[in-house]
Amino acid sequence: MINTRHKSHTPAGFTLIELVIVIILLGILAGVLVTVMRGPVIASIDVQQRMALVDIAETALQRMTREIRLALPNSIRVTLSGDRVEFLRTVDGGRYRANPPPGNRRLIIPGGGETGTFDVLGGLTDTNTPTVCGASCLMVVYNTGQSGADAYTINDNTASITAFGVDTITYARPAGQGGFPIASPQQRFQIIDTPVMFRCDSGQIQRYSGYAIAAAIPSPGGGNLLIDRVTGCNFTYDPGSLERAALLTIRITMTHPDLGQSITLMQQVHVSNQP
Repeated sequence: MINTRHKSHTPAGFTLIELVIVIILLGILAGVLVTVMRGPVIASIDVQQRMALVDIAETALQRMTREIRLALPNSIRVTLSGDRVEFLRTVDGGRYRANPPPGNRRLIIPGGGETGTFDVLGGLTDTNTPTVCGASCLMVVYNTGQSGADAYTINDNTASITAFGVDTITYARPAGQGGFPIASPQQRFQIIDTPVMFRCDSGQIQRYSGYAIAAAIPSPGGGNLLIDRVTGCNFTYDPGSLERAALLTIRITMTHPDLGQSITLMQQVHVSNQP
């Protein structure tokens, strides 16, 4: 008797034709999957690249905004082409006594001379100002930006600070210029340390500081890179009026060098123009 049990349990294999068909079907499915997924994957990469550009641009705008809000009132100025914005940075300020009791408190204006010492009512806002400033800071009284009250004209309404006391400041005006020409209606003064400039140049925005104050907007060297990949940049300034604040508008366009993706951001900064 012939035993056939082993034949019934022998596993059957795949033929070559079946393997070829399976490979072809898998290739077709893979091609369809790649075609379907390619669009969303590319779109996701593009979105990520745009988000990266937006993040870089927003960081630069926030940095500029923080500094511009420290501008001395009426000291912001931009070039006609809109490629540069410059301002005088305020580090502190306070109030002086306009009408002191006789023999008690010193005053600055009216009656201040080329040199003098006055009492700061309530002290300075920041106790670190004397350390930060040293001998480099200037004091400004009633900066309107007009002739006779323009901090960019050193002889107008500025003075060097020669000494800080606990609640006093000693100042020195340029020789032959006399005291401060115009008193502040609110008896206020500001302390500035340096001009600051942001400049669009060759696909970058550079930051400059520590250079000399000049009557016209200068072109200083030795800037620090703030942001690159910039394909468009513009500053516009509305000086405002006594009833409303000044407004600086910043526009930045950035382009990814590999993908060609571009984004444009605009930031508007309200700045006090009350001296």
